Amino acid sequence: MLRLGPLRLHWSLLPGAALFCALQPHPLLLAGYAAVLAAHVLGHALATAGTQARVDGVMLHAFGGELLGEGAVGPVRRSLIALAGVAGQAALIALALLLTLPPDLHDAFTRRNGIFLLLNLIPIRPLDGALAWKLPGRLRAASRPRLVGEVHAPREVEKEVADLLRRIRGSTKVR
Repeated sequence: MLRLGPLRLHWSLLPGAALFCALQPHPLLLAGYAAVLAAHVLGHALATAGTQARVDGVMLHAFGGELLGEGAVGPVRRSLIALAGVAGQAALIALALLLTLPPDLHDAFTRRNGIFLLLNLIPIRPLDGALAWKLPGRLRAASRPRLVGEVHAPREVEKEVADLLRRIRGSTKVR
């Protein structure tokens, strides 16, 4: 079962809606904006299925949304989760092209959603493109043959080291 937790709304939703609607707040355009955000977040949520990631909530912002939570997710899966938000938007475009919709809703699901999809692929944080464009390199790194004598630390050791580094970075003591 898909559990997303509480919904948080970022202040950028208002300017995002204004941009999406081109300052013409027709009800169907606003409904289309909400559906685009829902498709984006649903894409992220479906991609976390089967991982050790625990979703504690959802933050909606101007260009989509992000899942809030914690858990161990590898770099390849992290890029796939980022790409899944955009894939959710692409699925909405495909669905809108197959259905007969009112003009405002069709425009929201196709043209305006496509523009937001492309903006989301810009490779800067917090947009999904920052992680999605790393996928080819991460796949190549994951498929490289391992050295015969290569040693991997157990997951417990990795967690302890990560926790220790977090405490060191958060320390205010100066020596």
